[in-house]
Amino acid sequence: MLNRRSFLLTGNKVLGALAISNVAPSFARSQVTSGVVSIRLKSAPPLANIPDNFVGLGYEMSSAARLGLLSVQNARYVRLIKNLGRKGVLRLGGIVSDFSRYAPQGQIVAEPKHTVVTRASLEQLSAFLKEIGWTAIWSVNFGNGTLEEAVTEARAVASILGKGLYALEIGNEVDRYGHGEHSQRKPPYNYDMYRAEYTVWHNAISNAVPGVRFAAPDATFSAVEWVEEMSKDAHGDVQLLTIHYYRNGQRRGSVEQLAVPDPMLQSKLKRLKATARQSGIPWRMCETNSFSGGGRPGVSDTMLAALWTLDYMLLLAQYGCAGVNIETGVNQLGFVSFYSPIQDDGKGNNTAGVPYYGMLACVTAMDGSPEVLPIDMDLHGMNITAYALGTAGKPRSLVVVNRDPSQDAEVVFADLKMGSVHAMRLSAPSEFSRADVTFAGAAVDAGGHWRPRKVESIRNGKVTVPRMSAVVLLHAI
Repeated sequence: MLNRRSFLLTGNKVLGALAISNVAPSFARSQVTSGVVSIRLKSAPPLANIPDNFVGLGYEMSSAARLGLLSVQNARYVRLIKNLGRKGVLRLGGIVSDFSRYAPQGQIVAEPKHTVVTRASLEQLSAFLKEIGWTAIWSVNFGNGTLEEAVTEARAVASILGKGLYALEIGNEVDRYGHGEHSQRKPPYNYDMYRAEYTVWHNAISNAVPGVRFAAPDATFSAVEWVEEMSKDAHGDVQLLTIHYYRNGQRRGSVEQLAVPDPMLQSKLKRLKATARQSGIPWRMCETNSFSGGGRPGVSDTMLAALWTLDYMLLLAQYGCAGVNIETGVNQLGFVSFYSPIQDDGKGNNTAGVPYYGMLACVTAMDGSPEVLPIDMDLHGMNITAYALGTAGKPRSLVVVNRDPSQDAEVVFADLKMGSVHAMRLSAPSEFSRADVTFAGAAVDAGGHWRPRKVESIRNGKVTVPRMSAVVLLHAI
């Protein structure tokens, strides 16, 4: 079980270390003004199709071991996940998976460098997946475990989860195994060395568990080439390409990095989209959030992070990503991450964190709209992003994210020919709000329930999107 004393002490250490920058600075801006943004549908094929299990959450393996967390008895957690869609994927892995082992009748341990998963852990997870209607990606211990242990674990996971098992992963951030905290192999450790090991492990596991799917290489975003290489020589032993992304590290993260696009992101997303198209193997962002190491307090847990989450998920969808697993819960350092969409007070109480609202808005926009449609925009220098989603080439929803620090946006979308639409707003008192964040005028209550309270009717093809807010426009059926 979670060592609560360790959790509290570790969390306090991190808070103390970051206390100087805990209060995020406000953007330098003059009086708020207003600018006009026009959005038009382009005459071109859809940019991408969105799978029905696109949305996901990511956990360190320690969360899978604990009893009472991912459990049907945890009614709040069940509701919080069901709010995010009828289908989705949980990913159980992270750095902790390389310090985990499976002991069917053992004593459960959920510690960063020592986690023990038991049969009871797996049975709890299986029932939980059936209740929420989602599936799971499961990582075996490739870093410090043995192949024999991995085969035994894979058999148990496949048998107990059944249809709830989406894919198995062999290793976590394997491109870093040869250096730093991930030094699980003698340096240098390159792709060819990994690929040779992967083949041996894959063949042994697939022989023991016929028909199981595999996700790989689970590389960091700095090693996109590992994904490209894996796609070229997959030969049927990889069914899902996986990679991780964080905007920056905890100590180097900043307000500005969540307010403006990452200049390195889109070029690599283009490469991943091309890789998936050429190989026919879908790619998934199976571990991601704002800043690694648990996020930055005062930034990763604010309204700005909710806006970033919404925009980021839709950007991934635009580049053909098959799904995204937003990291949440207790991290590899043993404390609950500041960026967590689902928070945990260490006493069994789970609530919606601020980034959860960005996920909620994204899911609302995607519901019944499986295509990302191409659009043109006249932004006039404003920090605005927008995404049109629909079906059969016709827009059914439009998302506008305004992260401009000083301008409200008058958005004109009449050319999309959506007719009468309903507007649901993602808003808060300020971009640095850690409370009073709402979507469609409603907050998620303490029991995990959410229902829209304020839905506006828009009939003239125009809508105002105040600074540091977003709106989801839905075609009125």
